[in-house]
Amino acid sequence: MKKTILSALVALLLGGTAVAQDIKLAEHNDSNGMPLMNALAERHTVRSYSTQPIALDELSNLLWATYGYNRPEVKKRTAPSAVNMQEMDIYVYTTEAIYLYNAANNMLEFVTKGDYRKEISTQPHFGVAPISIVIVADYDRMKEKMKLADPATLDFYAAVDCGYVSQNIYLYATAAQLGTVACGGIDREAISKRLGLKNAKPMLAHPVGFPQE
Repeated sequence: MKKTILSALVALLLGGTAVAQDIKLAEHNDSNGMPLMNALAERHTVRSYSTQPIALDELSNLLWATYGYNRPEVKKRTAPSAVNMQEMDIYVYTTEAIYLYNAANNMLEFVTKGDYRKEISTQPHFGVAPISIVIVADYDRMKEKMKLADPATLDFYAAVDCGYVSQNIYLYATAAQLGTVACGGIDREAISKRLGLKNAKPMLAHPVGFPQE
């Protein structure tokens, strides 16, 4: 039986230990095997989810597809970015805690304990889908690479680069028979406060889970 996010977190709680620990992810694999053209043909938005947990190895694949290193020797990603800024950060909200995806070390870095999925948005699916992915643009990283201070230009590139990441989530979810929806109607102020963001902006959020039949 696949190890689920829930069971992994329960293991961390054994003996009263808090969930204040990082989680090592499995190496990604191509076990799904759905051809790209099929995934494109079947890609669609899902807004109704079951509460069934997602297997930890499935989450590993999802995060690698979302924004992992496909050329680790040169630190290049599965999603492009203007002048290779790589300004996106991927936060994973679970029923137990929030984590930051560390692609270089293939792990989830613990951020804070608690279920804050409903804090992302008033849209009901955020409280049902077992995980939600929040895509955040780091503006300091953008300025460092682009040497620009013009907010409109930075906003434009952040939006474009976020779109690539969002589509990766859609395509992997389709290939894995999961469901997702890109949500722009999110509470950016609450997210920023919860994550302790400074010069960074929450762009989109994706609940991810098994479609409710």
